[in-house]
Amino acid sequence: MPETLGDRIRRRRGELGLTLREAAKRLGKSATILSRLEGNKEKTPLKEETIHKLAEVFQDSFDELMLLAGKVPHDVVTAMKDDPGLPEFLRQARKENVSAEQLMDMLPKKGKS
Repeated sequence: MPETLGDRIRRRRGELGLTLREAAKRLGKSATILSRLEGNKEKTPLKEETIHKLAEVFQDSFDELMLLAGKVPHDVVTAMKDDPGLPEFLRQARKENVSAEQLMDMLPKKGKS
């Protein structure tokens, strides 16, 4: 069964040795809400800012947490709207089995000309 957002948060909290209350305090949320999130029982969709905070507190990837939450980051949505060719580009890359890592390798490295 694929990992859920709740599973990931529970795992990361355990790996970091945080109690439910400690983690909730760092998040600025109640332990009850965090428990519901970890148990995949929280029905209210998480805001992007909350997922940013989860990534920060649990030292995890914001993008991966967004995917687990079934969301697309606002900056990605904006990029897609700003460049109507991006969806087709991504479809073609996927069709050709070009990974995100391979695409990133094609970009110029920062600080290099």
